[in-house]
Amino acid sequence: MSNHIAKKRNLIERYSQGERNFEGLDLKGVDLSKVNLSNAILRNTNLGFANLWEATLCNADLSGANLSDADLCGASLLDADLSNANITRTNFSYSGLSGVRFTNVDLNNANLRTAILNCTNLHGMNFQYANLQKAYLLEANLSNANLSHANLHHAFLFRTNLSRANLENADLSEADLSGSSLHGAKLRGANLSEVDLREADLDRVDFSEVNLRLANLSELNLSNVNFVDSNLSKAILRGTILRGACFNGANLWNADLTGVDLTGADLMGADLRGANLYGANLKHAMLEVGWMNEVKICNTILPDGNVSNRTCQTQ
Repeated sequence: MSNHIAKKRNLIERYSQGERNFEGLDLKGVDLSKVNLSNAILRNTNLGFANLWEATLCNADLSGANLSDADLCGASLLDADLSNANITRTNFSYSGLSGVRFTNVDLNNANLRTAILNCTNLHGMNFQYANLQKAYLLEANLSNANLSHANLHHAFLFRTNLSRANLENADLSEADLSGSSLHGAKLRGANLSEVDLREADLDRVDFSEVNLRLANLSELNLSNVNFVDSNLSKAILRGTILRGACFNGANLWNADLTGVDLTGADLMGADLRGANLYGANLKHAMLEVGWMNEVKICNTILPDGNVSNRTCQTQ
């Protein structure tokens, strides 16, 4: 322990005197909590098991450093370089990581809970099984990233690039995905309950077998999108264009479909009980016999082109 204290004192003294190059130092297990090492060169430094809780490492060069089992909870690493770093079991929860370079770094199983990664380039990175619960990823680039089985519950993904990302079996419940790009993303088995997808780019997205309960999909163009066996119970799709979309076996129980365009859509086998179809266009849509008995209809265009006001008085 006395050796650890001596190493810490020596490091702080050298830094206070203006020295910045600490490449290759052995700081394993040293308590560096709340220490300011901004702009320090810590290449290939051994920081395994080090306590870096709330440390300031902005613009630090940590390339090739060993950070395995280190505690960086609440640390600030704005624009730091973590290229080729060992981050096995590193705790990045609540840390500021915007602009960090993660070249050749594997974030599989990483703890990034409530971390801030806004505007960060994370293209093609592996976040499989990572904990990104309540993480801030606003305008980040996660294109082609592997986020399968990742925990993104209540994550902030506003205007985030998730094009062609693998989100299979990921938990995105209550996430803010408004304005984001999910062009070509893989979502099979994902939990998107209560997500906000307003103004999102959902081109070439397959929503089959996806949980979209209470999701907000309003005012989107989802023509020809596949919703086979998806859960859209109580989802909000006001004004959404769903021309030619397929809802075979989908759960639309109590969904808000006010003003939607379902022209030519396939709703065979869909559960429409309690769905609100006020002002909807169902021309040429395919539906089960008796579908009208359990839905709300007012100024609704039926499959045969006629307009029905059957339940207007219950609005």
